[in-house]
Amino acid sequence: MKQYSGKLPIGIKFGWAIGELAVACYIGLTIAFLLFYATQALGISPWLAGLVLLAPRLWDAFTDPLMGAISDRTKSKMGRRRPYLLLGSILLGLSVAGLFSAPVEASEMQKALYLLVFYFLASTAITIFDVPYSSMAAEMTDDYDERLLLTGYKMVAARLGILAILFSVPVIFGKGENLAIGFRYVGFGFGAFIIITGLVSFSLTKNAPRLENPIGKFSIRDEIKAVRENKPFRALWIVFLFQNLAIGASATTLLYMLTLVIKVDGGSIGIFMAISAISATLLTPIWVILGKRMEKKTGYYIALLLSALAPIPFLFIQPGMTMVLVFMLVFLGAAEASNQLFPNSMVPDTVEVDELRTGERREGAIFGAWAFCRKLGMTAGAFLVSLLLSAFGLVKGVSADLQPENALLGVRLSYSLLPILLWVIALVLLHRYNLSEEKFNAIKKQIANKST
Repeated sequence: MKQYSGKLPIGIKFGWAIGELAVACYIGLTIAFLLFYATQALGISPWLAGLVLLAPRLWDAFTDPLMGAISDRTKSKMGRRRPYLLLGSILLGLSVAGLFSAPVEASEMQKALYLLVFYFLASTAITIFDVPYSSMAAEMTDDYDERLLLTGYKMVAARLGILAILFSVPVIFGKGENLAIGFRYVGFGFGAFIIITGLVSFSLTKNAPRLENPIGKFSIRDEIKAVRENKPFRALWIVFLFQNLAIGASATTLLYMLTLVIKVDGGSIGIFMAISAISATLLTPIWVILGKRMEKKTGYYIALLLSALAPIPFLFIQPGMTMVLVFMLVFLGAAEASNQLFPNSMVPDTVEVDELRTGERREGAIFGAWAFCRKLGMTAGAFLVSLLLSAFGLVKGVSADLQPENALLGVRLSYSLLPILLWVIALVLLHRYNLSEEKFNAIKKQIANKST
């Protein structure tokens, strides 16, 4: 099959987007709940838990680009990417089940080491699945607007996956005899869900357009050069890094914010955590429509501005302000819908920039670096939170009434002021990205002229 220039069949878009459910569940579980699980369920000190969550990202710096290079060069009747959807989904589901099954009777250091090992395994598994999976976006179509629409399908699936996590995880872990047992239920349940959705996406993308011919011999120097000399991608990568630092910080702190600062009733936590995801899911199609009427860069500017404004009210909200909290979370969801749609629809367009320079398509290399950016940013954001919570004296494993005032201030600042600063930096840096629709179409024309 060949890359497609027209509209993709809805069945292909739908089938491909289902794979994002697996990715979103993994991201939601690890970013929103893993630090909380480590500190409040397992009793691991925040600083130690933060180190455990950060360490696998150093591994990703190697494995994400390597996985991209491998998938770029894979020869298979199923195409370059799909075999890894099959393998990766199974490995990811199993490793997630193990991640949330730490032995509670072990010492603090033993539990930390257990989490470290299984987080390494899970990080490797998500790399095997996600890098080839995401690379399919640039491979299936080269149409500027169709990529935006395809990303819209993917982002709706992402929001549904996050919604499932945020709404159900607090309910599930609340059913256990204690937090640790409750989180074990979470791991097994969503581990199975990840496997199922990954395999469904693998099956439904059987007839997706793809490029059959792998690129040339692997060279580390060429792979690094392809990313480094791709100026639009490099500019977008830096912006996306600061964006994900902000997302990682706020997502990691949300559960602490709701339980310790705003003091939401335990039975309502899942509902409040899901509000922004519901808002983002409903508003993503609207952002797709708006995105077709403006440059993607303009849409991204708007997204970053909204994202920088959204956390401001959390500096002042007090317990009992339920309706205010609902409106704040709805606005937050509107910002989240836009800040995911635009950058993820822009990155496939940078593939052609490299193709014009080198004559080869390195979707895997591009999306490998992109996946690493997202994981590094989110985990580093969570790590910054762990340092702040430790510095402000958060007491592990105790309720809001037993937390010192400084600890509650640390939670509030971690959820609001830190992300605001990071969003503003991302907003300022976006000016360096200069790949418009006009330039993109001109690049495609130059590529076509070279091949004739």
